[in-house]
Amino acid sequence: MADWAWTAEGHCVTLISGITPAALISALGASTLAHVHGIDAVVSRTVERWDAGYRPDEAIIAVTDAAPGWVVIAELNGCLGVTEAATGPLSEGRAIVSHFRNINSVSRFHWWRDGRLLLDVDLLFPDERLGAEPDALGDLRDLDSDLTAAGFTLAERITGVSCSPEFFERAAFTVAVAALPG
Repeated sequence: MADWAWTAEGHCVTLISGITPAALISALGASTLAHVHGIDAVVSRTVERWDAGYRPDEAIIAVTDAAPGWVVIAELNGCLGVTEAATGPLSEGRAIVSHFRNINSVSRFHWWRDGRLLLDVDLLFPDERLGAEPDALGDLRDLDSDLTAAGFTLAERITGVSCSPEFFERAAFTVAVAALPG
């Protein structure tokens, strides 16, 4: 899958500064399921977990180093990265950028820094923004109409970290299960 095919059923991708994958898994109280190579293996492990019984109270996350000082969480049809009760406290002393899209094109893009939600926007409606600094990124109407591509582009603008399809194909992930805050 050298493209964004793994995002077709929905996804959440989160970039977090100033933490290691192991420390992030610990901070989330997550349990490691496997160590895998590439997003195809993440998809397989996620589907295996779903086949064992759907649990709406848990998030299946895949964690890896993205760039110096940055970790990425990839979720297939997940939402932990845009769940404020999880990301808000985790953002103390760091930056978090998350983008989510589900199969119905519902999308969210969050930018957190030091415990403050700076930007909360539905990428389908980029002029309708919430957060402590909703206009910090200026005009967002130049973003791609493909909401997945728009999320990755905006995340890279903020973090300087490129998460290309090739990155996801080559990455070594730790797949874990974290509780979704109630």
